[in-house]
Amino acid sequence: MGAIDFGEWVAPDLELKLGGRTYTVHPPTVEAAKMILAAAVRGEVHLGLVTGEIPPEVQAMLDTIGDGHPALGDTYAAMVADQVPAPTIDRVAYYAVFYWARGKEYADTLAKLLWLPRDLTTGAVGESAPKG
Repeated sequence: MGAIDFGEWVAPDLELKLGGRTYTVHPPTVEAAKMILAAAVRGEVHLGLVTGEIPPEVQAMLDTIGDGHPALGDTYAAMVADQVPAPTIDRVAYYAVFYWARGKEYADTLAKLLWLPRDLTTGAVGESAPKG
């Protein structure tokens, strides 16, 4: 009996293009995945996607993260070394959390909702803005 090649079924790397550079984030380890799931819970609570509080055991796990970011792995240090602006790293980390926890489609949808510029001027949605 021969070995089975799982190459086509493994989770692919996450490639992040920032300016002229591409950062490669490898799939998380089992330990990092626990932290990523905890971060996803926190993110969904903070965004109001889930009602309630962050469970104490989830918060306790988040308190152990320290420097770095489990969803970015070694890529976090590379971005810091390359002096990527902190707000950009925060957005990339947020995206990576939901990419690993819920999948690309979910992460893409949240990113568009959170960060795509919107035209909120009068008439943008067919009505005038409410008066104060």
